[in-house]
Amino acid sequence: MPGTKKKTDPLKIIKPAMDLFASKGFSKVTMASIVKASGLPAAEVTALYPTKEELLIAAFRIGQRKMEERFRTVQTGDLKAHVEELFEGIMDGLMPFGPQLHLSLIYQATEDKILVEIIKRSSKSVNFAVKAYLMQMVGDSIIDEVEGVEKVNEEMVASLIEDVATVLEGKKLPAIKKTWVAHIMKMLPPSTKTTVSLAF
Repeated sequence: MPGTKKKTDPLKIIKPAMDLFASKGFSKVTMASIVKASGLPAAEVTALYPTKEELLIAAFRIGQRKMEERFRTVQTGDLKAHVEELFEGIMDGLMPFGPQLHLSLIYQATEDKILVEIIKRSSKSVNFAVKAYLMQMVGDSIIDEVEGVEKVNEEMVASLIEDVATVLEGKKLPAIKKTWVAHIMKMLPPSTKTTVSLAF
């Protein structure tokens, strides 16, 4: 239609900005460098993201929305299938642009307080979603109620980040997922409601 302005794809701004944050650190990246990396006019970039803080928060929200969508989808299958879905959901929430970029951001965060705060906020959202997913698994009789769910939840997310860090040593993501799933399945008590009893 004549006169209709084409909407800017946010990923054309977010993806190059995330690459810059991961390689240079959040504090050293300017809005001007983000504009340049995006190849878009400054007015288009700042209309969507007036500050780089808002841009970074929006980037993490992409993953959180994807994770929440995944967790809201009705799951079928056994405990293993649910834990595999949990892995994928946490990966969506914490690492929407892949493990390498996320690990680079964590490294940069060691010297950047703003980046640390935004990553912490993002992790809290992931922890909340994981807790809700575990409650859903209890409701679906996949697992029994988890004692110390907060601690278990934190352990799940922390161990996933530690395991995924081994990609830097050359370990492949499918192998990391398999190891993590096996570890988490030992932490979750299978539901006694779905266990077949042979006693008469």
